[in-house]
Amino acid sequence: MNDTPAPGAGPAPSLRAYLGLYAAGFVEREQMIATVAAWPFEAEEGLDEGHPEPTHQDNTLSVLAAARLLGQVTREDVEEIQRRIDGRPDGPADGAERRP
Repeated sequence: MNDTPAPGAGPAPSLRAYLGLYAAGFVEREQMIATVAAWPFEAEEGLDEGHPEPTHQDNTLSVLAAARLLGQVTREDVEEIQRRIDGRPDGPADGAERRP
């Protein structure tokens, strides 16, 4: 059983930590995809070209991209998460218009 709090429940959860739990086998794929697609992503602050991922932020889309590069999630996982994010009532996480 997974005791990681869902987004919006209690203190702000860490996407970085959640994806680590998934990579370690503590979270099933479908649960991870549904949870990450509903995640309350934060706007990225203080981006530095020398550090593509904001190291002080755990709840950004860059964290998901880094998890992909580290092999914690697959390309297919990210594509499915993006598809579900694009279909959310509030639209894409980055505020862009929905893709056709």
